[in-house]
This record gives sequence, structure tokens and C-alpha cells, in this order.
Amino acid sequence: MGIIAGSALTGRILLLGYERIAFKKAGMEKNSIISTFLLFFIPTFLLLPILFYYSWDFIVLLYAFPSSVIYTAAFLIYINVLSNYEVSLIVPFYNFNIFFLLILSILFLEDTFNTLKIIGIFMLFLGTTFLNKEARLLDSLKAVYNNRGCQLMILVSMLMAIGRVIDTFLIRTFNPGEYSIALYFLISFDIFIILLFTKKVKDIIPTFKSRYKEFLIGSGTNAFSYLFLLIVLTEMEVSVAEPLSMLSIILSIIFSYLFFEEKIKDRLIGGIIMSIGAVLLIIQLNN
Repeated sequence: MGIIAGSALTGRILLLGYERIAFKKAGMEKNSIISTFLLFFIPTFLLLPILFYYSWDFIVLLYAFPSSVIYTAAFLIYINVLSNYEVSLIVPFYNFNIFFLLILSILFLEDTFNTLKIIGIFMLFLGTTFLNKEARLLDSLKAVYNNRGCQLMILVSMLMAIGRVIDTFLIRTFNPGEYSIALYFLISFDIFIILLFTKKVKDIIPTFKSRYKEFLIGSGTNAFSYLFLLIVLTEMEVSVAEPLSMLSIILSIIFSYLFFEEKIKDRLIGGIIMSIGAVLLIIQLNN
């Protein structure tokens, strides 16, 4: 891995760690669809200056459309969950995108199970028992998997896994700059259509004005953490880049204590266990 990719990966981990906090601060008690729109519409403009470095081909809009639909659904759910549930409880479930990547590799690449894969999957599920600690293991599992936010976050992780596979394919054809701008524009457009049908367009500006600092910070962390991922993917497989990015989850859990005073002792342990499980799965994806 080169210096540029290594620096981009480090930047992504740091930005992702705070991104979830920024999203929650921006979206709390706000319409989640409007919040999601702002957190993708603003980055479209924040990323425009990078076109002085990267080239642009309008055909990228056509190629990026399928992934934009997947990401639109994922982030509408994601922002809603972050805005309404404890960050330290639901964020570790993002790790499940590695589980879905494994399933995809078995279905389409004729991959097989082995001991380390089984251990990795077990650690993913074991880690969840620490997120909502009960007296017995079974009660703890039920407490987590009966939580609506946790269920929705697992759905988000599945959609994100599909999106990352598409990203990896398209980044071979288009440069990170043009692809990221096209994707953010299309996601914003998709959500704007939803706002038109729900007659919420008039609420966009008031929502932004009420928390413009939070939306600007959230948009900045969102835009550049994703751009950094695309840069990393030019030199590293997604099945390696995404697990390393999961180190940001530990930061998010710590930040949830610092900013929202959430109880994180057991959840931090769970996040670490789930991250180790994800890394074990990823080692096998590359063997």
C-alpha cells in the first residue's frame, strides 16, 4: 500500500469515527429524509473543487445510478437510526457488512467455509451480546435482536456491502473524483424526488438554518471519508479496506460517551470483539 492510499485510509478511519456523531447531532429531532438530503446535497458542492485535479465524464452519471439507488435506501435508514437510537448500541452492527460480503463470495465465487470463517462469524454474534447486556447470554441476544434500531442497522450493512462491491467495479473505470461527485449528486436527486412527493421541500432551508454548523460538519466528514475510501480502493481490495475502516467504530463508541454520555463499557468490548471477527472473515476472503 502506497503513501497516498495509507494516508487516505487513516483519514477515513478518523473521519468515520466522528461522522456518526455528526450525523446524530445534525439529525436529532429532525425529519430524517430532509437530514439525509442535506448530508448528501451539501457534499456534492464540497467535492466540486477536486475536479481541478480529476477529469469529468458525464457518462459516469449513468453508471453510478444503480449504486445511488442502493445507497439512497441505505442512508435514509442509516440517518434515521443514528438520529433515534444510541450510537454505541447500533453502530457496531455495521460490521455485518463483512458477513454479507462473505455470503456473496460463497454464492458467486464458490467460496467455502473453514474454521477461521466459523470463528469470525461466531465472534460477530458474540460481540452483539455485549451491546445490551442482560443476565443470561440468550436474554442478551434477544434484547439486541428485538431492538428495531439493531435490525435496521443490519439491513443497512447488507445494502452497504452491495454498494461497496459496485464501487470496487466502477472505480476501475472512473476516477475517485468524478465517481464520488456523481454518486452524491444522484443520491441527492433521488431523495429530492421523495421530498417532492411528500411535500417537504419547503422545510429544507429551515432545517438547514436550524443546525447549519452540524450539517456542514456532517457533510464534510461524509464527503471526504467516502472520497478517501475510493482512493484506497484504487490500491486495495474492498474486502481489506472495509474491515480496516471498522476501526472507526471503536472511535464512534468512545465519542458517543464523550458527546452523549452513553454507557459504553460493555459495548466497547462488544465492538472490539466484532471488529476482530470481521478481520478474521476478511483474512479468509483474501486466501
